[in-house]
Amino acid sequence: MSTAISPMRSPGRMKKKLGLFALVGLTFYSVSGGPFGIEEIVKAGGPLYALLGFSLLLVWAVPEALITTELATAIPEASGSVAWVTLAFGPFWGFQEGWLSYLSGVADNSLYPILLLDTFVSLIQSQGSDSMFSSGLPRLLFIILLTVLLTYLNYRGLDVVGRTTIIICTLTMMPFVVFCIIGAFKVDPTKWLATPENGIYGINWRLFLNTFFWNINYWDSAACFAGEVDQPGKTYPLGMSLAVLLVGISSFLPVLIGTGASDIPYHEWKDGHFTFLAVEICGNWLGVWMMFAASITNIGTFIAEMSTDAWQVAGMADRGIIPKVVGTRNVYGTPTYGILISASGVLVLCWLSFSEVIEMLNILYCFSQLIEFAAFVKLRISHPDMSRPYKIPLGTAGVTLLLLCPSIFAIIIIAISSKWAFITAVVTIILGIIVHAILRYMRVNGICEFENQYEDCYDNEGSFYLNKMHFHSVPTLELHGSSNSASDRSLKPRSHSESYGSNYTASPLDGTKASATIDDPGGVSGEKRPLIPRV
Repeated sequence: MSTAISPMRSPGRMKKKLGLFALVGLTFYSVSGGPFGIEEIVKAGGPLYALLGFSLLLVWAVPEALITTELATAIPEASGSVAWVTLAFGPFWGFQEGWLSYLSGVADNSLYPILLLDTFVSLIQSQGSDSMFSSGLPRLLFIILLTVLLTYLNYRGLDVVGRTTIIICTLTMMPFVVFCIIGAFKVDPTKWLATPENGIYGINWRLFLNTFFWNINYWDSAACFAGEVDQPGKTYPLGMSLAVLLVGISSFLPVLIGTGASDIPYHEWKDGHFTFLAVEICGNWLGVWMMFAASITNIGTFIAEMSTDAWQVAGMADRGIIPKVVGTRNVYGTPTYGILISASGVLVLCWLSFSEVIEMLNILYCFSQLIEFAAFVKLRISHPDMSRPYKIPLGTAGVTLLLLCPSIFAIIIIAISSKWAFITAVVTIILGIIVHAILRYMRVNGICEFENQYEDCYDNEGSFYLNKMHFHSVPTLELHGSSNSASDRSLKPRSHSESYGSNYTASPLDGTKASATIDDPGGVSGEKRPLIPRV
């Protein structure tokens, strides 16, 4: 049997824009962006436990990168993990996944305009000058203007953002290469053995784990670019592997050299400390270079995170989970309203303190990850034969064990969160349930237009996946095949029992009706039969 599909795509989405290195750059800045911001793990736990803490890359980053690679290549949609959860548990849980991960991402992104400005101010002050942007109206206007300018960069296209992250990554890593080479000759290995006075009981676990987690999470954000990546089945496995190596090496080596070569007490380490280490170990010239690198790193992380958030929101609109208008693309092929919504969220949240934002985004992200892990295992069970261009070489039991450690880690992060962060998370979850109910009411009563452009279609064995099918308001599947009996030609939604006449299963997630055109000897040529959407 052959299947012919004529998808109707929007003009801005015809061309695949991202190659291997753009994917690596976007993933790198969505996850980490280098060692800036990780300094406080040394303050919280001392050099020995800080260095040992990088084993969390194996516990968290590697499993998350693996499942992202598997599902991003199997389901290359802009909504990323929302599509996985929707396919596994239905649109209610898909919305909750998108709600939690989006708010976590926006909270994370609200940090970077302020971090960039503070680094810029420090750079000016290091040259003996005062900065007018330290406080007051000039500081406020600078943050707003910076957010607008970087938002426009996202508006111009994902390919522009991808190329920008490659350039920024190169410029950012250069001073650290120099730092590690020069510092390696000044290392005293005995300094790596320093620990808090009370050993593990002297570790500030909340600061230690939250800082680490913040610097190694959001691997699943790379899935939001899957629909724009050229040859995702080949690009993602290599791209995610390179991103994991880049994140690990770019964070571990500077901490290794810094703790071994510096005479500054480890309890004095704080955000931005690599600048002081560069001055101490190499000289003022590298300190200035390091501050410049820190400034542009914040640009890279901001534009990468905004791209992730905007594309995920647009992907949710493409799936009919939120109103269709939110998924509108501009002439550059980027989601205009998704970008504007993300920018608005950044401006609203950027006035919270750094520690408050970190705890809030971490706990929200942990809840979303637990849903995501469950969806991954569920899909392995319910859709074992789904086409997976890359598949983790483990069975269902194996991947369950693989996700056990990161699940425990996520639960620990939730457990050690402050009372304020936990209450915020609970309120956010309740709001998510309310917002979903409102959206459902709007869809049922026709208040807004909802359109699902993706059909989750499988044959009777679940072995063939038809993805990225873009339709107008009444989507149509054109199926051509042959069969000897009507019993072999059943096309039916997974959640319904109606037979529609070919060997495929369809389950639209919006309120529209699709129709199948059948052309085979055993049926009525050209007959159209409705596909009942799963709601």
